[in-house]
Amino acid sequence: MPSDLNWKLDTKELDRIIRDADTNADKIVRKLAFDVEAKAKQLAPVDTSALENSIYTVTSKSDDYAQASGKAMGKAWTQGGRVTETQPHPAPGKGEARVGPCVGYAEYQEFGTSKMAAHPYLTPAVEQVQKKFDDGTTYREMVEK
Repeated sequence: MPSDLNWKLDTKELDRIIRDADTNADKIVRKLAFDVEAKAKQLAPVDTSALENSIYTVTSKSDDYAQASGKAMGKAWTQGGRVTETQPHPAPGKGEARVGPCVGYAEYQEFGTSKMAAHPYLTPAVEQVQKKFDDGTTYREMVEK
């Protein structure tokens, strides 16, 4: 075997993947969060539609609380004045997102009470979007755009 073999490894593509990893991860997390929000709105039990309208997403780039709260209050005030509240939390960093409702009774709908059956909407939304993520659909959608 000759001792003068030289190997050259071109790492341009690997360098690009590493450079873009944070950006791509943030895009995917934001897409997943907004997919969860959309699915949760579809699955939310509807009486006044305040709960559905109160579901919002917070990412490192956006916070839709004011819009969701305004829509929910508009619906709620006509049906007994239910109050909206922001969920206390620090702003998410890059690659993080939070999805949830801003009406005070939302957790009772999701989990039920001793006097009311649960009507889950957020947990099933997360599970359905997770399946899409797990099978690679979300990543393929991001790459194809």
